[in-house]
Amino acid sequence: MDKPFELLAELGKFSRERRISLRDPKTIAEFLRHTSGEVQRATSNEALLHGHRTEAMFESLILSLGQFQLLKAEDGGRCFPEDRYVVPDFRIVLRDGAHWLVEVKNVYEPDPSQQHRRLLSRRYLEKLDSYAKATGAELKIAVYWARWSIWTLVSPGRLIGTDGGVDLDMGTAIRVNELSALGDRTIGTRPPLRLRVLMDPQRTSTIDAQGNVSATIGGTALYCEDQEITDPNEQEIAWVFIQHGDWLEDEAPEAIIDHNRLLAIDFRWNPVEPTEQGFALVGTLSNMFARYYAQHTIESGEVVQLRAPLRPNWFKPLLDMGGGSRSLPLWQFSLQPNFETSGDGHGK
Repeated sequence: MDKPFELLAELGKFSRERRISLRDPKTIAEFLRHTSGEVQRATSNEALLHGHRTEAMFESLILSLGQFQLLKAEDGGRCFPEDRYVVPDFRIVLRDGAHWLVEVKNVYEPDPSQQHRRLLSRRYLEKLDSYAKATGAELKIAVYWARWSIWTLVSPGRLIGTDGGVDLDMGTAIRVNELSALGDRTIGTRPPLRLRVLMDPQRTSTIDAQGNVSATIGGTALYCEDQEITDPNEQEIAWVFIQHGDWLEDEAPEAIIDHNRLLAIDFRWNPVEPTEQGFALVGTLSNMFARYYAQHTIESGEVVQLRAPLRPNWFKPLLDMGGGSRSLPLWQFSLQPNFETSGDGHGK
């Protein structure tokens, strides 16, 4: 922290409210005691922790997709008149010049079939929209459906209820989802994906009569179906699919044996349901990123970090590949929002 502006601002607010000099050594001691109590209260507030984690995840997701001109946290600092505006969380300028302001919401409903939430009251929506219009931007709401690790991005102006607020269920959110404009894709490839662990032939014994072998690993290789993946970018993409995609690892790895020599062990990942179409869907990029983020920030269902390591342009090689290559063929689906389906905005 080269210039701790935010910390200094909090100290200034603290000293002003108590009418004491911020240069008084006693002020700093009192401020530290105050801050300690506030931090303890904050870290015991699960809703607050999950909300801040979700905001940080959205920022990191957009950074990983890399399909923007400008991304900026918007809600720092004061805004006047205070009774007229609410400042959304992020400002995004898209590659086509579109200018969005995004408010981020975390929704967790334990019942997987009851994913519905009152997102915005009429007054809150009016203040958000007033700020967006004053800055020449279009208001969007990014909703993270935590029970399913699903991200959606919606235009609240299209979902206003009879009382002027916004109620939203996950089905409707998926139907009108606009996250593809920021690079989100549904990805497919040919199953299975395989991690082959190769044995060092000079340091691996023959298999004895009892089936025992002393083996030393000599290397690894990645395969899509029967094609070895050798390009480093494609290897990275395949590893993302294996670690964070929807496919499941086979219960038992396969030993590759030539007579009484162990050559390799194959670990395989396959879609949950077999397919006859020549490829299977691995999942959406935003869903894979949510799983990556959870690995770094969640333990036993509790938030232990607010931020995961940033991965700028992580998915850019994949998005640039289009249909992929012979060794890693890709099917990319850019799902567009459907605003024409009749309904009351609640997905019923």
